[in-house]
Amino acid sequence: MEAGKTGKYLKYAIGEIVLVVIGILIALSINNWNENRKYSIEEKAILSSLLENLNLSKTQSELLISDEIALKQSLIRILGIASNNAKLTSQIIPDSIFKSAVWDLYSDLPTFNAYNNLKSTNKLSLIKNQKINEKFTELEFRLNKLRNALDDRLSVHQIRVDNILEKDINFIPLLKSNVPNINIENESKNNYYQLLGVKRIRNLLGMKLSFTQDAIDFRENLDEEIKGLMILIENELSERE
Repeated sequence: MEAGKTGKYLKYAIGEIVLVVIGILIALSINNWNENRKYSIEEKAILSSLLENLNLSKTQSELLISDEIALKQSLIRILGIASNNAKLTSQIIPDSIFKSAVWDLYSDLPTFNAYNNLKSTNKLSLIKNQKINEKFTELEFRLNKLRNALDDRLSVHQIRVDNILEKDINFIPLLKSNVPNINIENESKNNYYQLLGVKRIRNLLGMKLSFTQDAIDFRENLDEEIKGLMILIENELSERE
């Protein structure tokens, strides 16, 4: 400094500071890149897990829809109101068909374990695709609508429809379909044709048919949401390959 070299040392000091700042910025940039890469890998794993679970959910959904349709067809058959029926005839209704129509009820829902687990751990925030997040919100809405419809049907069934099996028929012959080794020869036969002419019973089974059609509609809506989500996730994953 005494030799008049202040400017030189000042430039040197500024240069050192600039190099340090550049080094820090480079380090931060590398760190951010590593963090983003880590999040991207985790996001891809999350999407893959969701897709795997949705595949299972779709299989469950399709099976439940098939069961509901079979129940609907059984109810239509015993009520004699198929579109190709000119009028109700004294058709023979097997015990197994009557039991299936009156007894069967499907309250199960497709499982979304991966989504629920990720939601509880706040990991869904790692999904950057807004359309996927919105689609999951819509899926929850459809799931709740289905759940409410199934609860309504169950309430009516437990309070009203089950009374038919308890009070209006001999239930023992109906056991033969799932307990085949029993002897029902001495049991009184049920006249389902006569029974289904009773207004109260027809109305109750008609109500069950209406609830079942609602359940089918809500299940199919949910199924469409599942399929739409799968397409979005598959497209997102394919873009990352």
